[in-house]
Amino acid sequence: MELLRQSIFAGKLSPGEPIHETRLARQYGVSQTTVREALTRLDHAGFVRRIPKKGTFVTQLSVDELREHLRLRLLLETLAAAEAARRVTPESLAELERRLQAIAEAVAVNDYFASALADLEFHRWIWLCSGDRTLYRILDQITAPLFAFISIRRSHGNEDLKRVVLSHQPIAEALQKRDQEAAREAIRAHIENSYLQFLRFDLGTLFPPSPAALRHAGEILGAGEETLPRS
Repeated sequence: MELLRQSIFAGKLSPGEPIHETRLARQYGVSQTTVREALTRLDHAGFVRRIPKKGTFVTQLSVDELREHLRLRLLLETLAAAEAARRVTPESLAELERRLQAIAEAVAVNDYFASALADLEFHRWIWLCSGDRTLYRILDQITAPLFAFISIRRSHGNEDLKRVVLSHQPIAEALQKRDQEAAREAIRAHIENSYLQFLRFDLGTLFPPSPAALRHAGEILGAGEETLPRS
């Protein structure tokens, strides 16, 4: 998987490009089974997409697909966060803090791939804490490709990831307080600020402007070299 993900991040495998298991097995001197297992893990992380009867492709989202995914994610993840805030337990909060720490550790060394996986696992835990497994499945399906898209774009732009981890702290704090409305707003601000820089598209045309998003954007821009959160 390491060689495959390096090829994706380096641009050797471009978004939308088909992935041929036999060719990769020969190229890397491994079995097709090894390649298939690696692709399964990358598919779970959203970096490739498996299309029945067509094959496996490096994840590519058109602008329209990105907008559609974001619209659904905003609607559903704010709901999941509010439910998680209502149902959260001390044990689940401890696990959330552990996952937040995993993001911080990956960000500290500017590891785009590890930070994307840790970020996704942080959000997956919130969805799971909502207690709604159907909601979890839908969010996982529409969100994993978004994480892959942003991670690849960030790696190509050599973005400093230290700013990324800061936007997760308000989410954790809202859940710790069991504040449903704060959890909704924290998720909303996080999503809006994570993707607007990659789109010439204002999410406010789909949803009313969020005061929390605007306030949090100012905090992130002014954060500079703020210390990463530690558990």
